[in-house]
Amino acid sequence: MRRLSAAGVGGFFVLFLLVSLSHAREPIKPEIHIWRYWSPEQYAGYLSEIDPGLRGIYSTAAVDTFNIIWYDFEPNDWQGWTQVDNTAQPGTFFHADDFDGLGGGDFGLLVPIEGTKSIWCGARPGTSEYLCGWLNAPGYGNDWDQALESDPVSFGGPLVISYHGVFDCELTYDFTYVEYDTGDENWVRIATWTGRGIDTVTSHEILLPTASTKFRFHFTSGGVVSDQDGRINTDGGCIIDDIVITDDTGILIAEDFEDWEVGATSSEGGDSWHAEPLTPYGIYSNIWTNLTDKDPCNDNFGTQVAFFDPGMWWPQFAGTTPFCKGPGGIEDPCQDEMVVSPVIDLTRYSTGNDEVQNADIPEEDLSELGGIILRYTMYGDLPFENLVFATCFVRNVDPITGCPGQWKWVYYAVYEYAEYCFMMYDIAQFVESDQIQVALGVWDACGDMWIGPPYCMYHTPAPYYDDVRVQRY
Repeated sequence: MRRLSAAGVGGFFVLFLLVSLSHAREPIKPEIHIWRYWSPEQYAGYLSEIDPGLRGIYSTAAVDTFNIIWYDFEPNDWQGWTQVDNTAQPGTFFHADDFDGLGGGDFGLLVPIEGTKSIWCGARPGTSEYLCGWLNAPGYGNDWDQALESDPVSFGGPLVISYHGVFDCELTYDFTYVEYDTGDENWVRIATWTGRGIDTVTSHEILLPTASTKFRFHFTSGGVVSDQDGRINTDGGCIIDDIVITDDTGILIAEDFEDWEVGATSSEGGDSWHAEPLTPYGIYSNIWTNLTDKDPCNDNFGTQVAFFDPGMWWPQFAGTTPFCKGPGGIEDPCQDEMVVSPVIDLTRYSTGNDEVQNADIPEEDLSELGGIILRYTMYGDLPFENLVFATCFVRNVDPITGCPGQWKWVYYAVYEYAEYCFMMYDIAQFVESDQIQVALGVWDACGDMWIGPPYCMYHTPAPYYDDVRVQRY
């Protein structure tokens, strides 16, 4: 049973700009928003100012509005939506390469450093669905967290690691770290490389009391500005060759990658290096019924999507969204999840106002449709000081190849009030194809922009999502 009263759920709300990210680079996310209530008169006036057509749609659906699709997740049904952990890596990108067919890249760096092969943390164009929407492949993508790691190295006396490296990535925001393990995966950085077109032969000495350690080359990139989104064009991220590890007795490991197969991510037999993406945060999204809430006017006893950990205590509630797994629960890795809709065909609609698109929009009507509305119900309770944000995305899908484009941020927002609200956006500005997908999620920003107590000290179970609709008018 679902009970949502119109008086309290949608109310009358409007977006206000609150803050932007504290660091000075191009925004990782769009501006942060916070919700405030307006009176019906104020809100009606606001709608008339920004778009007179929205006022009618907000009050009642016009006769020329088509309900493209409606997901209510009933009864306990994902209805084709998928769970995505944005901290999970889309592949393993450190690999041996001869760079054949890449023509040296756009900057002449995509060639073997020595011999016929080198190890490269990068991706060739068109090698997977993940890469089909890239704008500047070959190169590196957003949110990479990749490592090339050695097997344990036993030694006596000071250790020296030397290598030949080529680094090509966004200065100050994307990095290749050279690290060693002091035990139990406690990695210590001994070198950091960032910037464009760096070609270096170097070595580092390490004094360790233990008799065994591991080394790794660790490449990380930020959420934007990469070859994936086209906001930079590189031959990156990094190319490594001629790795030599020595101690007082001489050479312990020497690797030039000449005997690796092209595309290989590990060596065969003997002392080895192996590539692997780092461990993702984990998936907490699920569908729930009879969720409790603090809304004094409304309850939703039907199926909703939520992202909390049911094992975390919260007074009177089922759990909370989990804290970051880094020190103090305020440092990376942190939760960054979303649920993604099936592909939605904007030339068809649902006569049953459900998740089944069973009719074509008549041609005479299709040519007149300009607006595309995304609507859904959300339970908020997201105080700004928690730095946990509700997120919303749209991406286009090529109707011929099925290739998905890059996600476009519709918004990310906090919601101060512990209550249900109707969310509504005209997403036409993001749509470039007759086929799209939408995604709703949660992002814990404490690892990106933590600014000290009282921020990041508390979490709630929110956000909850339900009744996702796409309409054309």
